[in-house]
Amino acid sequence: MQQAIGVIETAGMPGALVTADVMGKAANVQVVGLENTDAGRISVIIRGSTGAVQAAIAAAMQVLQAHPGITLLGSHIVPCPDTSVDMMGWLQADQTLPPQGSVEWLDD
Repeated sequence: MQQAIGVIETAGMPGALVTADVMGKAANVQVVGLENTDAGRISVIIRGSTGAVQAAIAAAMQVLQAHPGITLLGSHIVPCPDTSVDMMGWLQADQTLPPQGSVEWLDD
């Protein structure tokens, strides 16, 4: 099954970390990258089913708009990317999301 791609761009790393945290907790998506695009503009890139990506983006936007110290610069969802879109190795066809709730904890 083709996985959707979602991107939210914020100003600064703290906003990007909050964004990644909220999206990862809001839906069954995988955060595949944080990209420093230019002058502190950080893009948080996720993948998952179209519905999960939409839910994660919506949840993150709601939190970010209510957060006084974070600047939301934009967002975009690609629900069904073309198979020729490589995304720098992020969307390999043989990769799948782990089942929800299957977190492996490493004890120190």
